[in-house]
Amino acid sequence: LALELALAAVSPSAVDDLCRDGFVVLDDVAPPETLLAARASAEHLRADGKMRHVGQEGRDDAVAVLDASSLPSSRSRYGGLAGAAALTLAFAEALRVRSAETALLTNKKKTKRTPRAARTLDRLRGVQPPSRLMLAHYPGDKDAGARYVPHLDNDPEDPGSADGAPGLRARARAVTAILYLNPDWEEAHGGCLRVQLEDEKGEVDVAPAWGRVVLFDSRRITHEVRPTSFGRWALTAWINDGPDGAP
Repeated sequence: LALELALAAVSPSAVDDLCRDGFVVLDDVAPPETLLAARASAEHLRADGKMRHVGQEGRDDAVAVLDASSLPSSRSRYGGLAGAAALTLAFAEALRVRSAETALLTNKKKTKRTPRAARTLDRLRGVQPPSRLMLAHYPGDKDAGARYVPHLDNDPEDPGSADGAPGLRARARAVTAILYLNPDWEEAHGGCLRVQLEDEKGEVDVAPAWGRVVLFDSRRITHEVRPTSFGRWALTAWINDGPDGAP
């Protein structure tokens, strides 16, 4: 079911947008019951003291790491996260399938793509799901609002990008997939994902709306979380390059 939902969301036009612009926004991806269960379990994690601040300057979220190979049991207090996690992970296979189809159409129609778009499409054809996901919560009780300053998820200038085990290194990240768990989100709450458009073309603010999924090229898209005055939840999977997560 998770793969069916991801395949339905990742249309050929979505792949084209991701390759051309470096990001794409997908709405109404997950069933309401999946989102409700995930949000309830996320609140349990926070109430039970399972969320931790990473101590990184410029970010105010608390996170919990989920093992993709051992997601919480449906009978557990946190089991509601399993469905949302499976869906987020399924975007790796959906992107592989759809990008292969897109590449065939590109060859048949002799479609011209920019070098950046062509590189993204080529990477999508080999992406793999990560071994871990991250659940993040931004509190709504900070005077200035909780935020995360502008950054790249795979920054070649980051000296720590090669640290960690294979498949978990920042330099292996190909696509960032984010599922938002925020019902009744309002503009006044803040907390938008601000995407910096390439070639200095400005920026786009994406609201962290209920059930919305954002996919973006981890190497191309500088982004930030704008200050939020309301509790904000996001589930993130960094989809990796290649079968072993190596670039």
